[in-house]
Amino acid sequence: MSNKMVSPEDVLRFKAPTKGFLCPLSANKFGIEFLSFKIKDYDTKRTIFDVSRDNAASVATASLANLSEDSYRKIKYNFSEDVLRTPTISTTLTFSVGDYEVEDFRMIERHYFRDQLVKSYDFTFGFCIPCSTNTWEAVYAVPLLDEALIEEMVEHPYETRSDSFYFVNGELVMHNKAEYNYCSEPAEAKPTAGAPKAGAKAGSKQAKTGMRYAAKMSSTAAPSKNEARAIPAEAKAGAKAAF
Repeated sequence: MSNKMVSPEDVLRFKAPTKGFLCPLSANKFGIEFLSFKIKDYDTKRTIFDVSRDNAASVATASLANLSEDSYRKIKYNFSEDVLRTPTISTTLTFSVGDYEVEDFRMIERHYFRDQLVKSYDFTFGFCIPCSTNTWEAVYAVPLLDEALIEEMVEHPYETRSDSFYFVNGELVMHNKAEYNYCSEPAEAKPTAGAPKAGAKAGSKQAKTGMRYAAKMSSTAAPSKNEARAIPAEAKAGAKAAF
């Protein structure tokens, strides 16, 4: 299936992880790069996950130079099981954009356990100016999972998987995959291979838990003719859980 044929509506209907990647790395013609990503427990302020392009090499188990194109887009995470019970998280994502403006930048992330859909997120960034570095900060509620399901996820490492799809103007430009291990001992999460995981988290719709999402984005760019372009003060996003 061509990436131009894959629509957001298509991926929102997926009931299991894809068998492969639905677009090549070359589809990212906008030069979108994820520079850093941090997740915190909003209530306790404990850092759950913190990775940046600068420290990615220190946590990777293989040299990116020796990875295939597909391996570059796959990553394994180790999290404490208490992450699955954290009701509210805050995230900070920093990413850069290349020489072209990015309109209607959207991310859809689908989480599965043993081919059962357990979470689905759908976030829209909006417009990003060319040659800019953008920081997206958000606070949102995490869909609650059944305790029996959490125990199953803990007992079966890396059988929890996700697909992250990134669209610009409805065209699929990036597709990443991840596998998760939830351990019983609380610890700061570390990726075990590959590049930093990209996951833009934000929103404004009502969550299933009743909490409203809150997000803001700041942008900086080198002085150019694009400098005068207005940067949207807010962007829309949302999330929902499927059980």
